[in-house]
This record gives sequence, C-alpha cells and structure tokens, in this order.
Amino acid sequence: MDFKVLYTEGALADLADIFARSWEEHPGTTERFASSLLNHVDLLKSFPRMGAPVSKYPGVRCLTHSPLQVFYRLDDAKRVVEILHFWHGARKKPQFKNGPPKSEDLKKFDD
Repeated sequence: MDFKVLYTEGALADLADIFARSWEEHPGTTERFASSLLNHVDLLKSFPRMGAPVSKYPGVRCLTHSPLQVFYRLDDAKRVVEILHFWHGARKKPQFKNGPPKSEDLKKFDD
C-alpha cells in the first residue's frame, strides 16, 4: 500500500515562491519543471526512503531534484510522507526553528 504525501504550509509557500520566480525567469520551461518536480515527489508514495537522511535532524530526509532539495519525514504508522520544505541547492540548508513542523501543520495536496 502506498504512502500519502502531505505538505506543510511552509512547503506550499516554498512552492508558490519557486514557481513564481521560475515563471518570471524561465517562462518557457516552468510548466515542465513544475510537473517534473511534483512527479518526482509523487515517487515518495511508493519509495518513501528514496531521499537521504539529514544528519542534523533525526527523522528528516532530503530528496534532490536539481537545483532543489525536498526536505521530508516519514510516519510509517500512518503511512504518510510529510513534505517540510523545498529549498534551492545554492542556499544554505534550512534551519528548522524549534525542529521540523508538527504533523498538525500538514495539508493534503489534492491532485
């Protein structure tokens, strides 16, 4: 049985910013990039351990979709992948204030 993918408010805000900036700078390729990114994230439904563990934050993993990094964590009991943040690889890794977001901060991303 596949995992569900849920997005935090922060992750959704990250996506909005990333896509808006991409649309301004690369209008001809943004739609393809967005589809490719979301399809890559959807692979986590079947392969939730695809990303590498993040050593500073136990339980947090990172999936690379160049030039972005997708930070997420798993809830095996609920079979949920929690997308925490999308981050441009050229930036310093995000510092999760007070740790990663809590589960109640998550939203289901409806296709």
